Amino acid sequence: MATKKVYLNTIAQIAGKISTALISIFLIKILTNYLDVAGYGLYSKVYNYLSIFSVIADLGLYTISVREISRYKDDEEKVKMIAGTILSIRSIMGLCIIVISLMLGAFLPGYNTLPALVGILIAGIFTLFGLVNSSIMSMLQAFLKTEFSFVSTTVGKMVNLISMMLFVYILYPRSEGMLGYDFAHTIMISGVMIAWLFGNMVMTMMLYLYSRKIVKIGFRFDRTYAKHIMTASLPYWLALFLNVLYFKVDVILLSILEPRTIADTSIALYSVPMKIVEVGMMFGTVFLNSMLPLFSEAIKKKEIPSVSPSHERGEQGMWGDWANSELFGYVAKAYKTLLIFWVGIACFLFINSSNVIIFIASQEYIEHSKHFYTSLDAMRIVVFIFLFYFLSSLFTYLLIAHDEQKKLLRINFVITLANLAGNVLLIPYFSFVGSAGVTLVCQILLLGQTYWSTRHLIRFNFLPSFTVSTLFFALIASGINLFLLSLLHTGAFVSLTICTMVFFGVYLGGIGGMRFLANTTHEAGKTSWT
Repeated sequence: MATKKVYLNTIAQIAGKISTALISIFLIKILTNYLDVAGYGLYSKVYNYLSIFSVIADLGLYTISVREISRYKDDEEKVKMIAGTILSIRSIMGLCIIVISLMLGAFLPGYNTLPALVGILIAGIFTLFGLVNSSIMSMLQAFLKTEFSFVSTTVGKMVNLISMMLFVYILYPRSEGMLGYDFAHTIMISGVMIAWLFGNMVMTMMLYLYSRKIVKIGFRFDRTYAKHIMTASLPYWLALFLNVLYFKVDVILLSILEPRTIADTSIALYSVPMKIVEVGMMFGTVFLNSMLPLFSEAIKKKEIPSVSPSHERGEQGMWGDWANSELFGYVAKAYKTLLIFWVGIACFLFINSSNVIIFIASQEYIEHSKHFYTSLDAMRIVVFIFLFYFLSSLFTYLLIAHDEQKKLLRINFVITLANLAGNVLLIPYFSFVGSAGVTLVCQILLLGQTYWSTRHLIRFNFLPSFTVSTLFFALIASGINLFLLSLLHTGAFVSLTICTMVFFGVYLGGIGGMRFLANTTHEAGKTSWT
């Protein structure tokens, strides 16, 4: 029943993420056509810059507060105190970040132009509302009452889209003569950033009004609890900051290490595939945040049994009684969900990368005649970040559930150093394609380290039969998709529509058929498919 509630809660959030992801595709299409390649690079540079500061302001409180509130769900006053204190802390940090990001940007090469600084200011206000929004969401997440997020996020994105279209097509339409001038770029960047801000304000207000039906939270500040929660979250915050830093620092390094004449163009070409990855990352995170209370409860019950060599046999039971624990069951279900979804997404995007980029951006982003490296080169590398990111996140959330944020800090510190070193070495030779390769390698290393660090909690065996079967059907679907693409001579949208239906029909149909066959034979007492 608990996992059923998690799935329903996650489905409601994912429905909202799907609707906003679809709207985001149109927004990216509008932006890449409204701004020139260098202009979109400037926009992406500002966006990534503020993303780092938003993590600093977050203080790692979202995930930690979900765990904290879930422990006191039956004590309304305690929940009000926790949620109100966290809301106050994050709001204060949001205001501080606006000032700090502007001061630092004024001295940072590539960010000290008028368009960039105005964009940073508006994006900073956007970040402030985002922190308030996520503070409310953490309380709803703990109660598994996030279904309204589907409505609030969809409406917020629609406001964003309408505001963007109003500005782009009516208030300040693009003309070729205005490109290349700081004043014009300032107006253009400001307009699209303000459109994002309007949407986030509406979304935050709607979510706040809904949350009051569950618990009437407001700004509070309990000094004792504030000290406790910040101390508890500090190791995780540092780990999270390092994790985000190695995802975002490549854009900052590109703006510094690349020649000024091509830096923004390189960032734009790199940002299109990375934006696809970024949008996709929302889905698995939603699911794992829903699973976190269950991981915490299973660990708290101390149902993790000891392992003896005599138990290490059989596929499901190769780790002995671990496979029979409640924690193993939760981790196995999470692993299956993440593996099916992200193996399919990664393979589909790899095969259809050209059409995806043309559909989301434009033909210019994949033309080697204009650029030595293109978005297509980066896309075929970064799509595999999906899979390794969420598998490593699964083990990361186990460490959080067991209050072992300090381990994450050590792990992410090593990964961040490796990422920084790799980018500094490869960007001068391979530009943003080098950054893409470094990010993927670091993500694989992160998976290995997080898995090894959770072995004292659970000896997870990655369900070999399930994993191999999933990869097998992904390869079959990819082969059929490649053959289909060689026959199709249609536009990007039509090709993607046909390929999507065929790919996931074969892929999910094959997995579903195998599960049905395995369950049937299992009931007959012959075998079991894990």
